[in-house]
Amino acid sequence: MNSLDPIQMATQLATFDVQPFQQRYQLQADKYQSQLTALGKMESALRDFRSTIQEINSSTTSIIQNKATLSNDSHFSVNANAQALNGSYQIFVEQVASAHQVKTDMPANLDSTTSVPNTGTLSLTVDGQTLDLDLSAIDSDGDGQSTMAELATAINNHPDNPGVNATLVRTSGQTHFMLSSTETGVANTLSVNASTGTTWFDDAFTNLTEISAPQDAVIWLGAETTGLQLTNSSNTFSNVIDGIDITATKAQTSGDPAISMAIDADKDATLEQVNAFIDSYNKVMSTLDSYTQTGSADSKRGALANDPTLRSIESQLNNLLRDQFDGKRLSEIGISINRDGKLEVDSDTFKNAQQTMGSTIESMFNGDGNLLDSLEDSLKPFLQFSSGMFSSRKDALRINIDRIDDKQANLERKYDMAYTRYLKQFTQMNQIMTQMQQTQGLFG
Repeated sequence: MNSLDPIQMATQLATFDVQPFQQRYQLQADKYQSQLTALGKMESALRDFRSTIQEINSSTTSIIQNKATLSNDSHFSVNANAQALNGSYQIFVEQVASAHQVKTDMPANLDSTTSVPNTGTLSLTVDGQTLDLDLSAIDSDGDGQSTMAELATAINNHPDNPGVNATLVRTSGQTHFMLSSTETGVANTLSVNASTGTTWFDDAFTNLTEISAPQDAVIWLGAETTGLQLTNSSNTFSNVIDGIDITATKAQTSGDPAISMAIDADKDATLEQVNAFIDSYNKVMSTLDSYTQTGSADSKRGALANDPTLRSIESQLNNLLRDQFDGKRLSEIGISINRDGKLEVDSDTFKNAQQTMGSTIESMFNGDGNLLDSLEDSLKPFLQFSSGMFSSRKDALRINIDRIDDKQANLERKYDMAYTRYLKQFTQMNQIMTQMQQTQGLFG
C-alpha cells in the first residue's frame, strides 16, 4: 500500500472547492474592467471632440478663416476674423504708441543698497489712479533700513499699483532709478510726488528726466492727411473695420504712400478647421464602433456591445449633423456622412460654397444655437465631472470591481481553511496507512 502525499492532496481538493468561484469572479472582474476601460476611452474621445468644437467656436475663432495681404508688412500687422468682409483698404501709420518713461534725478554716488527715507509718502499717479506708498512699510528684510532695491520691489508688487514699473539701471558706475508706465498712450502719463522731508529724495522725484514721452498711436484709413485719422492709446486698433484688428509696429515717413491691405477668404485655413472637426468626430465614431460591435466570426464582441447610452450618443450626434442650420444642411456645402457613419468633405465643393456663401457657413457652424452650440449642448449631460453619465457609470463599475476583490479575498480565506482541513485529514490518513503497513509486515 503506497503512502499519500498530504500536501499534494490537500492542494488539489482545496483548489477544487474554490476553482468554480475563482473562474466566475475573474470573468466578472475582467468584464467590469473591460467596460471601465472602454468607457474611459469613449469619454476621452468625446472630450477631445468637445475641445475641438470649443477651439473653433469661441469669441476669437470660428470655422471661417480670413486672411489679410499687405503690400508692405513693415509697419503694421492685421488679424482678420470671420466677420471681416472681403475688400481692399489703404492704411498709413503716422506714429506708434509709446509708454511714459522717466529717470529720477538721484545723486551720482547712490546705488541699490543706499538707504531711502523710512517715513513719508511717495505718490504715483497713472490715468487718474494713485498709489500713495507708505515708505515706513517697505523694509522687507526687517533690518530697520529701507533701500533703493526695496523701494523698487515695493512699487512693483503693491496691490494698488496703478500701472507703474520701477527699475534700477546701472551704467558707468552709477545707478539710475527708472519709472515707466506699463501701458502706452497719453492717458497713461506718469506723475510722481514725494513728501518725506528728506531733501535729496524729494528733489529726485520732483526733478524727473523724461526718457520716453507718452504718445498715442495714429493711423489713417486712406492717405496721410486726406484719409480718416484714427487715434488709440494702444498700438492695436480693434474692430476699426468690422472683423479686423490692426496693430501698428513702425511709423512711416511723412509723404510715403499708404499701404494696401486686401482682405480675402482663406480657403485652405478654413478647410483645415473643417478637417480638424471631421477628424475629431470620426475618432469618436471609430472608438464607439470598436467598443459597441456585436461581434462575428472575424471580430470580437465589444465591451459595451448594444449599450443603450452609447447608441443614444451616436444617434444624437448623427441627427444633429443631418439637421438644417440657418436653412442649410452640411451636405449642401460638401460635408456628408458615409455608410460607415463617418464624416467626409469634398474639398472642391466646400471651397466653392465658401466663395459664394461664406457668411451662411459661418452662421451654420458658429451662429447662436446652431451646429457647434447644439453639439456641445448634447455632450454636456454625459461629460459633467461629478454627475455626468460617464462619471456615474465608471463609479458604479469601480464599486463592482471592489466587491469582486472582496469576494476573491474571502475565497482565499476559504481556500486556506479547506487546505488546512484537508492537510490534517490526509496527514492522519497517511499515518494510519503507515501503521497498517507496519502491522502487515509483522505477519510476513
